Amino acid sequence: MDLGIKGKKVIVTAASKGLGFASAKILLMNGAKVIISSSNEENLKLAYDNLKNLGELSYFKADLSKKEDIDALFNFAFEKFNSIDILVYVTGSPKAGKFMELKDEDWNYASNLLLLSAVRCAKRAAELMKNGGRIIFSASAAIKEPIMDLALSNVIRISIAGLVKTLSKELASKGILVNAVLPGYIFTDRVKQIVKNRANKEKITEEEALKSITKDIPLGRIGDPEEFANVVLFLASNLSSYVNGACIPVDGGMLKSVF
Repeated sequence: MDLGIKGKKVIVTAASKGLGFASAKILLMNGAKVIISSSNEENLKLAYDNLKNLGELSYFKADLSKKEDIDALFNFAFEKFNSIDILVYVTGSPKAGKFMELKDEDWNYASNLLLLSAVRCAKRAAELMKNGGRIIFSASAAIKEPIMDLALSNVIRISIAGLVKTLSKELASKGILVNAVLPGYIFTDRVKQIVKNRANKEKITEEEALKSITKDIPLGRIGDPEEFANVVLFLASNLSSYVNGACIPVDGGMLKSVF
């Protein structure tokens, strides 16, 4: 089946590992021309080496918490492609912790990392989408239900839902579809750290901590980054041509809410 991905010009942020890496990989495998970015140049080069044989790939070091880095990334894409078709926005995670454990500087950094970076990337992407396009945000299942010990994500990531709805209305006339994917527990470095933190706090083994998490997931397991990437591929493809303003959970059924 032709998904309409071949030849599409794509930026995937935070793509050196985890969700971004898996997303870049599946888009390359389907014929997209991809630029990957990350704030860690060493990890970025490793990712490039692991992906370069799959298709047309470039990389650019960018820290999404810095406006000048975001501008430089999109300027690089313009110089290379003259336009883009798809933005897959993934970002790092702020520190874990309960509300009363966090300081003002934690909230300031998290707001810059999780909200302002998304706003800036979306604006630059929309400016470069000359023939319509797709903006796909990675957010979190915490948008719908708060997750224990992740106060920063619980509070700030919910703004992405408002951004998705706003942009889906404002950019539709330009042929740009805007959606989000809401990962639950997916095996990334972030989730591994959550497991370790829970084990330390509750004085249990990491295996016991992992079981305490998966018991609330109907499928009974943590997800793989590739399962997240499959939904990104759907939203980037022709199959999602009438999907706009949606926030799609990829959580194994963990969310208990109806909407």
